[in-house]
Amino acid sequence: MGNLSAHVALVTGASRGIGRACALALARAGAKVAVNYRKNRERAEAVVAEIEKQGGVALAVQADVSDSSQIERMVSKVQEKLGIPDILVANAGVGDTAYSGAWNLEELSWDRMIAVNLKGVYLCVRALLPYLIEKRWGRIIAISSTSGITGGTSGIHYAASKGGVIAMCLALARECAPFGITVNVIAPSKIDTELLHSVTPPEKLPELLRKIPVGRLGRPEDIARAVLFFAEEEADYITGQVLTVSGGY
Repeated sequence: MGNLSAHVALVTGASRGIGRACALALARAGAKVAVNYRKNRERAEAVVAEIEKQGGVALAVQADVSDSSQIERMVSKVQEKLGIPDILVANAGVGDTAYSGAWNLEELSWDRMIAVNLKGVYLCVRALLPYLIEKRWGRIIAISSTSGITGGTSGIHYAASKGGVIAMCLALARECAPFGITVNVIAPSKIDTELLHSVTPPEKLPELLRKIPVGRLGRPEDIARAVLFFAEEEADYITGQVLTVSGGY
């Protein structure tokens, strides 16, 4: 992978799971990393401490990505401490462990899902685009889900939000290409995270594993490697792509 020492990365939802792995990987590649969190400051600062222990530079920044004013404050703080982020990993998202069917779905649950998983990506992109256009370089990498392609099993609101991310980024890639900004999507499936285990009873795991051709759950690091691929300098001719990381599931 290329060296990212000239760049600043902002990873949303980076206090745990996929976001944490992406933040650590980008830091190892040389980037300064802003570790975004919504509530868990302690875990975000632990990620920062791990990066700093490895000789990297990082900053924990709070923001709910569904709130544009919080995003603006976050970007301003990152700019002040690290510089303008020119690599965005839009990872922050929510699931719904209580989902039991479209007929039971509350409007508030729908709104929250769309606000975080879809609108949150848009708001982060909107906040950074003027700087990236001026610089004429940028990497926008959105973490979607195979649910956005297949419908999945996590609920119609989850599938809609993740499918929306894919469609939005395909359109955004065309708009951003003339400015040297690439926009790509990673669609994970069945990654070994707290969220997966919260919706998968332990007795169901063997059955799930039998459905994954490579024979194991994905690891957050599998997604982080895909992020590095899209983030590197040499990936300037790759845009508007959706990379499924699913072990063949």
